[in-house]
Amino acid sequence: MVKFLLLALAFGLARVHAEIDGKWVTVAIAADNVKKIEEGRPLRAYLRELNCKESCDRLELTFYFKENGQCTKTKLTGNRQEDGKYNAQYDGDNTFEPVYITPEFIIFANQNVDRTGLTTNMIYVFGKGQPLTPEQYEKIEEFAKVQNIPRENIQDILATDNCPK
Repeated sequence: MVKFLLLALAFGLARVHAEIDGKWVTVAIAADNVKKIEEGRPLRAYLRELNCKESCDRLELTFYFKENGQCTKTKLTGNRQEDGKYNAQYDGDNTFEPVYITPEFIIFANQNVDRTGLTTNMIYVFGKGQPLTPEQYEKIEEFAKVQNIPRENIQDILATDNCPK
């Protein structure tokens, strides 16, 4: 039985690894504190690539953020914790995990605790560069509700992404 469970875990990690690795762009973003994701703020991240390392014990994110209209490329590494969530330092302490994965669409839940202790619940939606379908938007709304994020705080940011590809 233990061998079966280990095999199932290994298969699951390999599947997640294969589905997450690669080129992605931020399609939408949402937060319970919408000021944290406004244009020009560091948490409004324009993703370019996700890479699982060490059997997905580390997750590398390559993204841009804009400040004063200038795009700044950043690489962040999240380390998987015992609960399966990743933790990384960027504009505070971030705990994040993929909560929904398809080959063309990923939703990450993130909790950011900034230097003042303010907690912000967020959702990042990554895709392959296509606008959201109505079904995908419904899925985002479901996860936003779980994170106590008002529907009106969901922002489609694909059109504002003018950083290098």
